[in-house]
Amino acid sequence: MNTITKINYNDLIDIVKKTKNPFSREINIAEIKKEYGNGFTVFYDMGNGIAVFIRNFIPKKNLLFYEESEVAGASLMFNLGADIKFIYKDKKEHTLKQNHFFVELASDKFYCEVPLKKNEPFISFYIGIKEDLFLKLAEPIANIQEYMNKAITQTYYVLKDSEIDALQYELCNDFKDKSYLEDILKSIYLESRSTNLLHYTIEKVAKLLDNNTSINYNKSRISSLERAKEIIMKEYNSKLSIKNIAYKSAINECYLKKDFKDYFGMTILDMIQKRRLEIAKQLLKENLSIKEVSQKIGYKNSSHFSKLFTNYFNITPSAYRKELNNF
Repeated sequence: MNTITKINYNDLIDIVKKTKNPFSREINIAEIKKEYGNGFTVFYDMGNGIAVFIRNFIPKKNLLFYEESEVAGASLMFNLGADIKFIYKDKKEHTLKQNHFFVELASDKFYCEVPLKKNEPFISFYIGIKEDLFLKLAEPIANIQEYMNKAITQTYYVLKDSEIDALQYELCNDFKDKSYLEDILKSIYLESRSTNLLHYTIEKVAKLLDNNTSINYNKSRISSLERAKEIIMKEYNSKLSIKNIAYKSAINECYLKKDFKDYFGMTILDMIQKRRLEIAKQLLKENLSIKEVSQKIGYKNSSHFSKLFTNYFNITPSAYRKELNNF
């Protein structure tokens, strides 16, 4: 019979390094106690009402991990490991699937339990924001105060759960390496990545919630649109045409062009270009030439690729690579 050990976050870890940086920044790097698993956690308080939490470990046994918070606010959590089940104070559950994120609002009486299975990777990155600051940052989200009031009433409220897109994944990816947070210059670089992810995700959630209320598509139509996006995400480097995507998605070409922009907030061609350029940023971290990167993402002409990259990111591919090497 499998037993389960109930444990609080503070009892799960041993802090191995504390760093106080200028302007109230504080970083705690911890290792998972050997009897519970292998891996590390990081708590990074930016000193401005925003904190970053990184958890990357594999449990050695079944655990019931629980946390409490006396600070009201919001968390943007990105799950890069196995599915995570959250069990709240009212015994209701929410499962955050692998490669999904959610925005969770919490009162000052927040409590949550998370069952962790032996040998299943727990890899999560999340940004915590205090209530007053979050309400200001989240102004693009309609009725955000009403959602926060729901969290105050029931101690939590899951505002939105959605799949992590390519840009979010790229922004999260740097946080897998704890060494970045052991150097002050690199940690400040990660601060900028965190704020970029925070603002991008709030804008994305605002659009998703707006789409949910203003666009009344049936399940079949939504399924086709999501399938079209999935094709772009996976086949970005091939010769994708609107006609081809429409055929694979089982939707009329005219409907696809109109509904896609309404649903995702961009045209199909814009999403293809965005996806290609986001992958290009990842490939530029590898030992590939600009020409090789261009060809891998579907552009035969490297000059054309460089122009698109520069216009999109406001930096040339070669300058971006040089910037990466400086870190």
